Amino acid sequence: MRKITAAVATALAVSASTLVAAPAAQAADVNLKVQTWSWERDGAIHAAYETHDYGVHPKDVTIRVREKGSDKVLTTLDLNDTDECASAYDCWGWSFVTDPVTLPEMGVYTMDVVVREGLPDERVDRDNGEFNYGLYPQLTATTERPWISYDNHRFDVSGTLVATDPNTREVKPFVGASVHYRGPISGNQGEYPVDEAGRFRVPVAFSEYSNDTLLDFSFGSAHKTLQLPFRQQELKLKLDTPVSAVTAPYGSDVPVRGKVARVADDGTEKPLAGANVTVGLQAAAPTRDDGTFAGLLAVMRAGTVDVAVDHSRWFKNPPPHSLRVSSAPKTNTFSPLTASVDKYRKVTFTGKLGVTEGSYPAGTTAKISIQHSTDGRSWSSVGSFTARYGTTFTQSPSKKGTAGSYWRLRHSAAALNSTSFKLGRKATQLLNDDVTPEGVRKGTTITAKGSLIQESGTSWKSFAGQTVRIYFKASTSGATWQQLGTAKTLDNGTFSKKFTAQQDGTWQMRYVDTVKTHYADYGREDFVDVR
Repeated sequence: MRKITAAVATALAVSASTLVAAPAAQAADVNLKVQTWSWERDGAIHAAYETHDYGVHPKDVTIRVREKGSDKVLTTLDLNDTDECASAYDCWGWSFVTDPVTLPEMGVYTMDVVVREGLPDERVDRDNGEFNYGLYPQLTATTERPWISYDNHRFDVSGTLVATDPNTREVKPFVGASVHYRGPISGNQGEYPVDEAGRFRVPVAFSEYSNDTLLDFSFGSAHKTLQLPFRQQELKLKLDTPVSAVTAPYGSDVPVRGKVARVADDGTEKPLAGANVTVGLQAAAPTRDDGTFAGLLAVMRAGTVDVAVDHSRWFKNPPPHSLRVSSAPKTNTFSPLTASVDKYRKVTFTGKLGVTEGSYPAGTTAKISIQHSTDGRSWSSVGSFTARYGTTFTQSPSKKGTAGSYWRLRHSAAALNSTSFKLGRKATQLLNDDVTPEGVRKGTTITAKGSLIQESGTSWKSFAGQTVRIYFKASTSGATWQQLGTAKTLDNGTFSKKFTAQQDGTWQMRYVDTVKTHYADYGREDFVDVR
């Protein structure tokens, strides 16, 4: 029997492939659980076959060799020694070969598997495998890259594939064949075609985690392996500030700046972008294109803090840069500090974060929380900002002021609370604000009127003697609000002002000329149609 041993079958299967079946005329087109390939032995080329289909006995199988892209059948082959397994079940996993094959010229052909050829239940699996008609393949593969490194981890490998023409015994390029490549990265493999000159080109890629730098190329019995050494580049870490020692208030953040460079393959120093640098337990921003980085050293205790570059297998990491840290607790202070609320309910803190003793590096900062309380005892954060020591800040939270509540700043890292401020003004409200009549002719007299009230304890009362501004915005495109006049509130809080209607537009009354004890208020927008 011509059965192939399991080891040989495995080797032969390297060149086997299963392609999408094309339609077959006058036969059921199927995808069988079989594979075919070409096998060179004793200076001749055979078709080889292996089945994993319990429903197909090899004795019922013939193989057709066709030109690629054509229905022209060049030869039909029978399998040898198929009587040595009694049933399809017994034949499972066995490999069989045909007699030597002779074709018109050296090249790559395709094979169809035909079951019960010529019978009513004939089945055809088209393009089941490739038939490589060429003897003694010779494979070369070279690269100009002498090693794998950060500078050299993506490049091309070029090579050639030639074979002996079985008919003429001439050695020439194996045009149309495909070289199999298997690389070090999972999934980095494939088939690469040979051109008219017998050349092929394979793009290869390595990562820093490529422990195996073997590149394997194969075609049939021809193999070529390249192994390139993995070269790590030296890294250099330089700190610009601070250099060695840090003295700063407890809970502050000291700026740490520096640069990371690498010694490239050509021996020159080049900035390293995207490197991760840690300052103690905190990660700095990745290095910029010029290799520089900026981070913060959180001063939480006295001792030593390391500045280090995260490990990467591309590089030989430099030793950490150690900083000696000294800090003094309970030396932080807000001085001076003021807080106010304006007529539009905007709360503003103005002050400076400093120390009662000691010093700090330039640029030292701290995270400050803005807190609010309704009773002066239970506090909640309503905003935060970064304050630079020794530099005046002006900050406002998004939360608006009320009739009366408590506000303060907190430096949480240093457990420092500022003085609390009770801020508030009386609320005001424009009521019954209206422009009448509406839907009038141009030139008609119209009246803007309403009333102004103020908060008084738990109730409201009229607000006399106040100025109300009256605004108008025309309906034309691009128009803006224009103040057309003012009105004084009477003892009962009412006001009115007459105007001549000129054009369509929107009116609004505004109380903005407030006393320091009251908030401002805007009335509703009232559209008046002028015909």
